[in-house]
Amino acid sequence: MPIANEVELAEAIERIRVAGTDVADVELKSGREGFPESARTMSAFSNTRGGTIVYGIKESTFQPVRELDVKAVQNGCAQAARDQLEPPVLADIRVLPFEGSPVVVANIPEASPRQKPVYVRREGRQRGSYVRTGDGDHALTLYEVERLVENERCLAANDIVPVPDATLVDLDGQALARWVQRIRLHSFGRVQTLSDEELMVNRRVLARDEEGVLRPTVAGLLALGIYPQKFFPRLNVSFASYPTPMKGDVEAPQRFIDRLEIDGSIPEMVVAAVAAVSRNIRHGAVIEGALQREVTDYPLVAVREAVANALLHRDYSREGSASPVLVELYPNRLEISNPGGLFGSLTVDELLEGARPVSRNAALSSILGDVAYVAPGEEGNVVENLGTGMRIILGELQSAGMRTPLIESTLDWFSITLFRREALDGGSRGRRAADRRQAVLRQVREMGEPNARDLSRTLDMSLQTVRKYLAELISSGELVAIGKSNSPTRRYRLA
Repeated sequence: MPIANEVELAEAIERIRVAGTDVADVELKSGREGFPESARTMSAFSNTRGGTIVYGIKESTFQPVRELDVKAVQNGCAQAARDQLEPPVLADIRVLPFEGSPVVVANIPEASPRQKPVYVRREGRQRGSYVRTGDGDHALTLYEVERLVENERCLAANDIVPVPDATLVDLDGQALARWVQRIRLHSFGRVQTLSDEELMVNRRVLARDEEGVLRPTVAGLLALGIYPQKFFPRLNVSFASYPTPMKGDVEAPQRFIDRLEIDGSIPEMVVAAVAAVSRNIRHGAVIEGALQREVTDYPLVAVREAVANALLHRDYSREGSASPVLVELYPNRLEISNPGGLFGSLTVDELLEGARPVSRNAALSSILGDVAYVAPGEEGNVVENLGTGMRIILGELQSAGMRTPLIESTLDWFSITLFRREALDGGSRGRRAADRRQAVLRQVREMGEPNARDLSRTLDMSLQTVRKYLAELISSGELVAIGKSNSPTRRYRLA
């Protein structure tokens, strides 16, 4: 939230005093050191969630700078925002009183996805793009800059690159024949006049390399290949089932309950990943009239959609291909993560509201739309290409009376967390309010400076419930909050 008046300014300074340092959304500057560093902070705020630079307060003592040249600071700040950044930033600059002295407040808005990265001109885009983390400005990595540029242009082509050394022999002949048959069966017009080879080239299953040799593309291998991991060892799914709610818990009796590295084409990996989850969760039944219906900790249709989405929308750039899709099962939740955050201008809130995602891998999506998904008791397409994946997940969870999933997206990772069906978890639901309050306090002590979402996942409590107890613990003086009150990155520590 921008600082608009002296009351909000005083509250922000008090937060910084309590924390003992700058916070994620507010930066203090004396106003005497010039504006090169301000440009970096403006870049960082623009590329993150926005923030405020306060000129005229000493960082060491939190006291106002006497005889501040307000006009010079205003002009220097405006010039830095306008002339030192690309694209220029429209800063809201105002003068406010603080402890009897004027200070300059510059509110920096978050840039739109199509404007990012905002960078310092003299340093160039690759070296001059910054992001705000904790209390400092940190340069974006080349990988992060490339992801922002992809989002800005809404254009990615890593899935249509021909794979060196791969040949037609590396494609599954039977799967390829079924794919061609399905396309000819459900398509009309020009498709019917193309040869099989022309069809594969037009649909980007094949592409010519620099020497003119026809080779399978990344998308072709992943959708229809015999063993894509021959060329891309980490384009797989890594499944793990943990005994406690915390990964790497040193007090856990064992590191894993189950662990599996899942290889193969995307259709094969989806089937295997869902099967791995299924065998590690509880299955029960409920009676509805004269019929019996099976219930599980997680609706397996939702699990399948989440895994398929992770494999479809993940980042297949050279850097992104070094990491697998993660399917991690804990006693209270299931986390499915993939390299590469949301693509284009789509936000997490829009995704949860039912907006259709923009496909980072358009060719792969098109190919998979005609590849069959076959599992025990279920058959259909791997993807529908109708933008319905998240709607199916939300619908399945709602029908089961389960919590809305937690979705998190950064430049380099996307994750969706499904929380275990509460009806099958009566023990933990019986905790008294006092026990839950103490559990939140204890978890903050163990985790250091977690945010509310960290606590929600670890304690198997809703975000709303966690925030309620956090507010009580802050009021009682047992906890201290660090960061803006309505920021998802706000963290908490012991007082």
